[in-house]
Amino acid sequence: MRADNLVVTYHYVRASNSEGVTGITQQQFAQQLDMIEAAGYRFVTGEEFVQTHREQSGMALVTFDDAVSDQYVSAFPVLEEHGVPATIFAPMRPYSNESDRWLTQHLAHALASSLGWAELERRVDAIVGPVSVNADRMNALYHYEAPEKRRLKMLLAFVLDQATVREVLTGINASEGLQAEDWFMTAEQLVEMQSAGHTIGGHGFDHVPFGTLSPKAQAGDMHRAQQLLAVLCGSMSRPLAYPYGSSSPETEAIARGVGYTHCFDTASRIDASVLEHHLAEAR
Repeated sequence: MRADNLVVTYHYVRASNSEGVTGITQQQFAQQLDMIEAAGYRFVTGEEFVQTHREQSGMALVTFDDAVSDQYVSAFPVLEEHGVPATIFAPMRPYSNESDRWLTQHLAHALASSLGWAELERRVDAIVGPVSVNADRMNALYHYEAPEKRRLKMLLAFVLDQATVREVLTGINASEGLQAEDWFMTAEQLVEMQSAGHTIGGHGFDHVPFGTLSPKAQAGDMHRAQQLLAVLCGSMSRPLAYPYGSSSPETEAIARGVGYTHCFDTASRIDASVLEHHLAEAR
């Protein structure tokens, strides 16, 4: 990607924050779109970016990870008002026939919103026991996150195996009763956004870091996600964002083989939390 193009990543756009989830308000989101335009960038669709990002400059691509309901309820109206296209990277487990449609990262967010971050971490530690976390890697991966949230997020995403994480969080949720259907967009909402000119891209099936999986497991996850997304939103070429920005040396080739047109990591995208600083430095 040319350095003079801009790719911005959003997660939560919501009226108010909780201890479990920190995002930006609709007003802040609208202000950021205005700032991007004022800086001289031209908003483009995901398809245009994929086709021209090596030759064209001055393009801005707005991306959303995870297809959470906030993005439809709060961000979609702002995008429509501003006439700005976005790319939504949607993991597929929430749209599957699985009995458990939670993604572990988002179940953690939901539980932290309900219980409080410190209480959730206490409950997880009580079940899994003392587990060490590489502080340098943790701080590099979660530089955008509040320091008090980093250890548990690192533990759940990169240290414990995902089967254990799912079992632990599902057990904690047994008394809370939180439903995945309340957290993510519906399939109908994804289709509505696509029909309005927004791009729906891949984000894995289970939202597991690809860098922690074998090449065979990566291919299986990508195939499963690609097939279900085609059923929901039609069969077409789509970009992919690596969950957590994590990949191995084989990941891009696997993704291309599955049919994804472009792979996004986190290093090539600017998180919304540091966008204003980035634009100020770029002047």
